[in-house]
Amino acid sequence: MGKLENREVRFERVIQIVNERKKITTKELSELIGVSEMTVRRDLDILQKSGALRRMHGFAASLNNTSDNRMNSLEDFPYDLRYASIQHLKEKEKIAKYAASLIRPDDWIFMDNGTTTARIPSFLPNEIEFTVLCSNLALMEGLLKFSNIELVMSGGYYNKTDQTFTSDQSQTFIRTLRANKAFLSASGVHESLGITCINAHSVGNKRAFIESAAQRILLLDSSKFGVVTANHFSEFDEIDMVITDNGITPEWIKILENHNIDVRIA
Repeated sequence: MGKLENREVRFERVIQIVNERKKITTKELSELIGVSEMTVRRDLDILQKSGALRRMHGFAASLNNTSDNRMNSLEDFPYDLRYASIQHLKEKEKIAKYAASLIRPDDWIFMDNGTTTARIPSFLPNEIEFTVLCSNLALMEGLLKFSNIELVMSGGYYNKTDQTFTSDQSQTFIRTLRANKAFLSASGVHESLGITCINAHSVGNKRAFIESAAQRILLLDSSKFGVVTANHFSEFDEIDMVITDNGITPEWIKILENHNIDVRIA
């Protein structure tokens, strides 16, 4: 088993333990998993930034406050943000870093929800001023740390499955604005069925971002190509750029380029 695979397996184990215990010390986690406390602290930093759990001084706490034991297993969720956040982590971090490098002074940026976009705050510049509108709790928490960013939240009702705020009113608000760039996420990209996501409540925000941005940039790792999920939100011709990893096949690069999409490999 490779180093990266080992880390992803460890992340899943950390999440399971934290869910079961609700709250656990870094020292206890270190003993249970068999790694150093320094390694545990690094893991917890990554998992907190990905929206998988909450880290406090010397402790890790579950985001799940229910006492229902059925909620302690990753398999009980039709879409589990905590598990999705640790899949293909290395690729997601490279993609997020590349996206952050595209931001220019005075840009207006729309940031979609997603486990890849959630990594963008880790790589944002702090020497230029720009504005970000987002609708996701994990993103908001990451962006609040930057004094150089003007932060706008679109508001709405909170959806626990993906930590996103949505409503008809928030989508109307988004459409009154204009952005230089929209960083978008997707769960699947299919040649004939288009670009899809898992959560139906996310479609409205995604459509508003697409319709109100000068440049629509899709961030996704190569495992998403050829995949179809339930909720369609975009056709290829509505996307200007795709940022992905080097696992994308030549066939998929050709498909995207045939739709005049600029393909960038992070």
